Amino acid sequence: MPPADHRAPLLSDHDSDVDVAYESDEKVHIVGINEPDEEGSHGVPPFSWKKLWLFTGPGLLMSIAFLDPGNLEGDLQAGAIAGYSLLWLLMWATVIGLLVQLLSARLGVATGKHLAELCREEYPTWARMVLWVMAELALIGADIQEVIGSAIAIKILSNGVLPLWAGVIITACDWH
Repeated sequence: MPPADHRAPLLSDHDSDVDVAYESDEKVHIVGINEPDEEGSHGVPPFSWKKLWLFTGPGLLMSIAFLDPGNLEGDLQAGAIAGYSLLWLLMWATVIGLLVQLLSARLGVATGKHLAELCREEYPTWARMVLWVMAELALIGADIQEVIGSAIAIKILSNGVLPLWAGVIITACDWH
């Protein structure tokens, strides 16, 4: 691990030859955004529903992504068992998730790199390995209910001919 004196700070002012998520000429240009007005000045543009709609699409897609059948089934089962006692947990988990996404987005805009690139540069090897294991465990925890749910659905649809373990194997093979 190099000494801390030779490492560039996270938000340095000088250009470097380090890999970034995108180059400055690869930025997405959205028609109607950051275009000069009639006088040619770049002041604060007036509010526009059209411009708001351009940014609403990705947000709508991401909100739908959280409403998959596995999440709905997990939420229904947890609600059936615990009632309203998990409501505060749901609120705080949503707030923390939004905060992490907001901070990651700001970090990407400020540095031009995504969170994994910055973790690779800033943390020692042992910390990167711990972060990797934690991310893998979180992915397994998020997907296990969908794998088991698909296995149960395959067993029901096959009228019990295929056992649960076969449904899990079929689901695992359909990962593309």
